[in-house]
Amino acid sequence: MNIPQILLITEAVVFGLIIGSFLNVCVYRLPLNLSLWGRSFCPSCKKQIPFYRNIPVVSFLIQGGKSACCKKPISLQYPVVEALTAFISVLTLLHVPDAAHNLASYFLWFGLFMCPLIVITFIDFEHMIIPDSISLPFILVGVGVTLFSLWPDWKTALIRSLLGAVIGGGSLWILAEVVSRIKKREAMGGGDIKLATMLGAFLGWKALIFVFFGSSVLGLIYAVTLMVSKKNRGRVIPFGPFLSLAAMIFWLYGKQITDAYFLNVLKLGVNPIF
Repeated sequence: MNIPQILLITEAVVFGLIIGSFLNVCVYRLPLNLSLWGRSFCPSCKKQIPFYRNIPVVSFLIQGGKSACCKKPISLQYPVVEALTAFISVLTLLHVPDAAHNLASYFLWFGLFMCPLIVITFIDFEHMIIPDSISLPFILVGVGVTLFSLWPDWKTALIRSLLGAVIGGGSLWILAEVVSRIKKREAMGGGDIKLATMLGAFLGWKALIFVFFGSSVLGLIYAVTLMVSKKNRGRVIPFGPFLSLAAMIFWLYGKQITDAYFLNVLKLGVNPIF
């Protein structure tokens, strides 16, 4: 790794930390219908936080995980979101071909795809909702990003994106209706269906098989882990975080995973699942 690459990765880390700080604002304020703009304030005593006490991750460590104004504990979620966003920023940068000369793709996929999914994940885990203010407008954003990524073949891009949106939302809606009628209770929230529509718009319909299968496996692993640890046993498990994680994995490593899967399937002579 040469010096320009190291500098680029360092910049991606710093940029990710700064964006992660803003994502924390989104995670806290969106479910409360508060404005995303304006100075940061302490969640406990509501005092404004000066900029020098609002340095991503560093402030949390220096203050020992406590608010400087009222000494109340600061949720571990804040540094986790910031560090996770920085990590995903670097992964996105490394995934974009020739990122040094293609920063537009990095900014689009990191800012408009990865970041909304991080916000959705943490909101859904805590509040069991996926805000329409994210999922609905980002369906159109997904179409736009796909058009940019596949330009000048805009017709193929548009068909791929629109089909992905329709199949993504439609398939989950049908599944939710069938299961709800069988169990005679709501089986899946509308937020998950809108999220699937958004993911289809970004990734196209072919990605949905991986995303749906992968999210089910990830959700099952999480549920089993809770059962084994006897922690939060019996709680309702949101599906949005696992859809988001599976979508991220597909965008970053989907081709390698599916290629390895089909290669092993062919060696074993077994019919593939998909």
